[in-house]
Amino acid sequence: METKVYFASSIPAALEVARQELGEEAMLVGSRPAPKDARQYGRLEVTFAWSPASKPLAHARGSESSLPRGSESFLPNRDLLPNRDQSPSRDREGAIAALPSRDSLPSRDREGAVAARLIQNGFSPELAGEISAGVTEAAVVPELTRRIRVAEPTEARVIAFAGPPGRGKTTSLVKVAMQSGLSKRIPVRIYTAGAHGIGGKEQMARFAAILGAPWQACESLAGLDLALNGDPWKGLVLIDTPGISPAEGGELDELARFFAARPEIEKHLVLRAGATSADMLDVISRFSVLKPTRLLFTGLDEALSAAPMVESLIRSGIPAGWAGVGQQIPEDLAELNAERLARSAWMGDRAASAVDRARAALAAA
Repeated sequence: METKVYFASSIPAALEVARQELGEEAMLVGSRPAPKDARQYGRLEVTFAWSPASKPLAHARGSESSLPRGSESFLPNRDLLPNRDQSPSRDREGAIAALPSRDSLPSRDREGAVAARLIQNGFSPELAGEISAGVTEAAVVPELTRRIRVAEPTEARVIAFAGPPGRGKTTSLVKVAMQSGLSKRIPVRIYTAGAHGIGGKEQMARFAAILGAPWQACESLAGLDLALNGDPWKGLVLIDTPGISPAEGGELDELARFFAARPEIEKHLVLRAGATSADMLDVISRFSVLKPTRLLFTGLDEALSAAPMVESLIRSGIPAGWAGVGQQIPEDLAELNAERLARSAWMGDRAASAVDRARAALAAA
């Protein structure tokens, strides 16, 4: 096994070029800030290990024009730094002595390999660096599990569903109504609050009729407040709030004041599992004025990776609640499990695998 050094602006970019040149088996073994006299080529010095027997260097192709656009700075080390402190006997292509295994690598290099895998699976470079610090591959899942907060099964009697438009709030409410209410012989009452999109109230009215649950549309939050102050309901109350876009900051502030006056309401912020962690964190930031109690993810069956969900949970500190894994009502709703979620994110599985067992147990029940 030999090594080769690249200078790049980021680890994912270096990984892309290294695997194109050295083959898919190229393994990241370390990264560090580039020396001052090499920063013209990139801010990071990234080292990869590779086996010449598996694939020869791609520079034998005779031209660097096949590299991805913008990768001109990913140049192999060509003795730019004659007095490198990194290793003995480096040849002109940056090769050093063979590395027998990952376990025998220095701790910094093992951390680099862990970080590279986390980034490849969908984590941001910042969180990948935090998770990989001082952690071996065998300890990644326990470390992720420790950082993920998962809520206990809810015992709340009043639950509201909030979030941007088109995230699946209404469908999630109906699933919860059946799974946490009617299937347990708990009566359910549904309220629709505020101005919903075209057909939104009609859709909820049809769902309520199918469920046999009383439903009331409240044109304003003041009307909803009066309805909640009416005759005490001994069952489960579910509130469907309107989807609020970034341009509707006034409505969000009004909803925040309503929730602040009603601490008994458990607030579930609904997110799409297939979004990026940046998109999820942006939504969480915008809706933070509501002080959401839990995060509810929908569309796990369509999400390629659980990593954005895991990163959003870790960064926000808000515990996970239910997860929607399909359109079937109420079967495709499950409680998230921190260990399964962490393992799915580390193994690079589809997000839905994080709830497969819970879904199967629910179906059996």
